[in-house]
Amino acid sequence: MTSQGLVDELRRCFEPLELESFDGEFGFTDRCTSSITRVGYATNLSPAVVREAARQDLHALITHHDAWDFLYESRAKTYSALDKHGISHCFVHAPLDAAPFGTAATLAARLSLHVEGEFAAYQGLPCGRICTPASPASFQDLVSRFSRTTGAGIRVWKNHSWPIQRLGITTGGGSLTDLVNEASTHGCDTYITGESNLYTVQYALDRGLNLLIGTHTHPEFPGVEQLCSILQSSLDAVFIPIREPDIESGVLIQPDSH
Repeated sequence: MTSQGLVDELRRCFEPLELESFDGEFGFTDRCTSSITRVGYATNLSPAVVREAARQDLHALITHHDAWDFLYESRAKTYSALDKHGISHCFVHAPLDAAPFGTAATLAARLSLHVEGEFAAYQGLPCGRICTPASPASFQDLVSRFSRTTGAGIRVWKNHSWPIQRLGITTGGGSLTDLVNEASTHGCDTYITGESNLYTVQYALDRGLNLLIGTHTHPEFPGVEQLCSILQSSLDAVFIPIREPDIESGVLIQPDSH
């Protein structure tokens, strides 16, 4: 398979959307000079991910994110490593968030939730999902499922005592209070995303929404995995996951009580 064959098939997954029409949300760089038979996939494009791809002798990478330009020299270092190892790279951001097989929808499916609607528009694409459990769920049951699904450290705030009946999911950087407000307006009693700050936590408490935060990276990985599963069904290549370590959770140090 050629690099062009890989990206053409990827484009077909998103039809009728034209990926190039979303500024900065899709990109492809062909660096591989041989036939592509081994494709890696991850949430992020980073020096560590490229090193692992090279270690596994991969010919191409598919990621959700491009290398972040606000990480300064890290982006140049990442691109230089791709060049050095001859690894082609494709990323799909907002269109994957919004796809029926994408980040929010796939996370909902893995949490055994039914998708009832959409919200969280970004570049005209609905990147969030409104979901319901098959029957009202306990907070602890949802927390356990979310923890198992992400495989990363999660932070949770229980802001009401009744069973969970309706949830809003935005998988990555959904810390904006606008999104918490929109989920609440849709009748959600629980909000799941990847990042938070003071305002997210404070507003969720004020609105009475449970809050589950699962890192930016790990709640989005199932959507990348689902995209690559679709691609593998139609392409003559092996798709290999690159599982990134949890560098976001850190270690919570409680104040000394003495």
